[in-house]
Amino acid sequence: MYLKSLVENYQTAQVRAVANITRESDVHHSPETSFNSDCLAEGLTMERRMKPACDHSSCASGARGRFNDISPFGILLCWLPGLLFPPLTHAQQREVLQRNAQQSLTVPAPSGAATRRTQIAEGEYAIYEQANSGAFGPLGEEVYDFHESWTLWRTEKGPYQVEGERKFESPKYMAHANRFLVDLSRDMTVISMTEFTHLDWIRDSGPLSCEFFTKEVHCSSGARDPHQSVDLHVPIEDPFAFLWPISPFSLSSLTRQSERDTARSTNVQLLSIEQPNAAHPVNPVMLSGQLHYLGEEDLETADQKWRAHEFSLKVAMHPQFLIWTSSRGVLLALAIEHSHPNWPQEGMRLVRFKKWADF
Repeated sequence: MYLKSLVENYQTAQVRAVANITRESDVHHSPETSFNSDCLAEGLTMERRMKPACDHSSCASGARGRFNDISPFGILLCWLPGLLFPPLTHAQQREVLQRNAQQSLTVPAPSGAATRRTQIAEGEYAIYEQANSGAFGPLGEEVYDFHESWTLWRTEKGPYQVEGERKFESPKYMAHANRFLVDLSRDMTVISMTEFTHLDWIRDSGPLSCEFFTKEVHCSSGARDPHQSVDLHVPIEDPFAFLWPISPFSLSSLTRQSERDTARSTNVQLLSIEQPNAAHPVNPVMLSGQLHYLGEEDLETADQKWRAHEFSLKVAMHPQFLIWTSSRGVLLALAIEHSHPNWPQEGMRLVRFKKWADF
């Protein structure tokens, strides 16, 4: 039954995108909480150009002065490794591990012994949202005070693995902590993601996982009862990333697949997965976008100075996003650009970083 509803939802994705996503950019985040109907006329080719929302006196250095220090309400948007769903209890996490043959966070070697890994770097992302009391996300799924800490490992055979924990409040004052894994290729593009939690409306679920293939993204809710499992197969044609839930490593992976030519843009696809209700436990919406390389610029974040690559990302029914990455592809910062001159700042940035070896 759930799989049938998934197919019906996906076939009507473009229609639901207008209803679900417009509310986020034009209602939920609007200083006047008024509906901007102009974006509907733009359809799937939104051309709004966004302006900085702060001056040089109110912003931290770097990136043309666009960023303030992280506020106490620090929390961000739609760009996360893994899926941001309510966490499993400790007992449920143990049950999930038993269900998966006691698989630990360390990837097993073919011989059965643990794969030898070398710790390369560690860091932490934080979302900042100066409006809506720090809330970010689709209505009914808002998160507060989002922080994602992670450790990057190089595996024995060469590819990389990210192991981390995502902490946030949802609803406000209800704390969550979800462990996650991201498998990366040698060039730091995402291969798969796993988060140790469950779906909102299906308790027999978890861990949640997604695998990235050349022409398809396959996501599974996991379940002890096969009839309760939700499996999503989404065809893709262009470089792909998650829009919601937010995945920093997914977004940085997207920039690794784009043209490094300021005269050309790259067609990309962004997937938003929401959880509306029990009748429709998962609602996938695929949107097309344009990723454009803007060049290099100096950026200061995580108490370090970087020579960063800057990209603009335009997605239908959303304001423009600006993304900065390191030369190796680590996401350094993300800003949401609005046309309103007094629009409160929102985005995500790397707030802590330490490296032990080159990668």
